[in-house]
Amino acid sequence: MVANLPVEYYAAEEEYRNAKSPEEQLRCLEKMLSLIPQHKASQKVRGEIRRKISLIKKDIEIEKKKKQGFFKKGIKKEGASQICLLGMPNVGKSFIMNKLCNTNLPSTEIPFETKEPSVGMADIEKVKVQLIELPSVFQGFYAKRGDIRSIINTCDIICIIYKNEEEIKEILKEIDTNNKKIISGKSSEIEKLKQEIWKAIDKIRIYTKQPGKPKEETPVALNRNATIEDLGKIIHKDFLKKFKYAKVIRPSDKIKEIKASLKFNLKDGDIVEFRTS
Repeated sequence: MVANLPVEYYAAEEEYRNAKSPEEQLRCLEKMLSLIPQHKASQKVRGEIRRKISLIKKDIEIEKKKKQGFFKKGIKKEGASQICLLGMPNVGKSFIMNKLCNTNLPSTEIPFETKEPSVGMADIEKVKVQLIELPSVFQGFYAKRGDIRSIINTCDIICIIYKNEEEIKEILKEIDTNNKKIISGKSSEIEKLKQEIWKAIDKIRIYTKQPGKPKEETPVALNRNATIEDLGKIIHKDFLKKFKYAKVIRPSDKIKEIKASLKFNLKDGDIVEFRTS
């Protein structure tokens, strides 16, 4: 190591070792470079730091292009519904993602900590739902972030997380809702928020079972007024090709068994057993 380096250099070097992201590493390296005295003995060290800076900048650019390409194509919808979480800084969007999706996102009081969308799957009333945490809203963000705009435009439901109701008005001024379903809630009211999400999804849960076996624990989410045929298309098309009839148990009406055709309308909580030839 070159002699006569200032104390500030070693502090920056320690920060570099503890940096948790390429952006933090880049900032530390640039600071280290600025602190090295300009003399012949320091040329080797300066050259090594410049090489590291160059490599990190390339890595950051590659990652940026990957993200741009990913979000230009959009986020593939999974589960019963795709829900965008929107909110001002420090309202608890990451906290909600961690609670409902078992993610490990940073959840601090640092404003605008979320730079890119984060995707997770949540269990809402035993149904898988896709949540997308979007970066915090700021004045003009909808016009400046085309990638975010495309996600908002294609999601099923917009969920606004707020601390006070004035924030809801400010957010609605910033975005084009395109007549989407909009719900809202506070991060401190997780159970209430889950109820609002399930209500907005507006699906029914249908359980399936094989002859002589208990029902499956995970239900299939279907639109209201869905039929046995709709269920068959989702589970396995062979059921429809060889379909004879279906046995439907309806706990909500205390009906133990209904012999049903393909056009039979299902209700939330029905248990269906396909009978094929």
